[in-house]
Amino acid sequence: MRSTAKVTIVAITALGIGLAGCSNGSGTPGTASSGKTSAGASGAASSGAPAPGTTETGSAASCLVGTWKATGLSGKLSGPVTGTFTGGGGTLLTVDSAGKTQVDFGPMQPVTFAFSVAGGDVKGSFSYGGKVNGTIKSATTPAGTWEPQGAVDFSTLTVTVDLTSPAAVRVADKTSIAEFAGTGTADTGGAVDAQPVLKKSSYDCSGGTTLKLGPPQGGPDTGTWTFTKA
Repeated sequence: MRSTAKVTIVAITALGIGLAGCSNGSGTPGTASSGKTSAGASGAASSGAPAPGTTETGSAASCLVGTWKATGLSGKLSGPVTGTFTGGGGTLLTVDSAGKTQVDFGPMQPVTFAFSVAGGDVKGSFSYGGKVNGTIKSATTPAGTWEPQGAVDFSTLTVTVDLTSPAAVRVADKTSIAEFAGTGTADTGGAVDAQPVLKKSSYDCSGGTTLKLGPPQGGPDTGTWTFTKA
């Protein structure tokens, strides 16, 4: 029992090493990929429309425009911890021709993760809640890179994290992403991205009805999202 508790404590307190890698190399988890806004720092209220009130100028490749539904997120953890994560189906992404973008995590299914650390195996799941709004600018081609323009509103984004092994522990319960990233007390070996979806990413919508969003070339591996046209 004491051994299990020790591994659990290590899992909860020492796994922030991967989360910092989700901060675009800035060393500040929660910093928006554009380098201009911290998670939760924008006071703009999210709504049902993409990026309400934004004045930033953006643009989106024609194949990006529309509403997309995630079939899932998948990725591998490497470095201090090794493992995998998969899930996240149901997340909704809406992009208009001016680049105004909204990510709705309300319908999101949990992402499960499993990794090894400190000689033990850690398993669990997480899910986001709330919405993220911003404006992106992409290449004009069916595959390329998109990047947020100006502020990204993470103010309503939350995360819930449950460990299932080596012990059942809820380490975050609808916690704001800014608080989760800032405390470093409830980490998942890097599986939880402090800036999900709406950040500098590579995209591929060349298939017309399928969209893949992944890390840009040379960026930290925070997994690949796959969406289909809703």
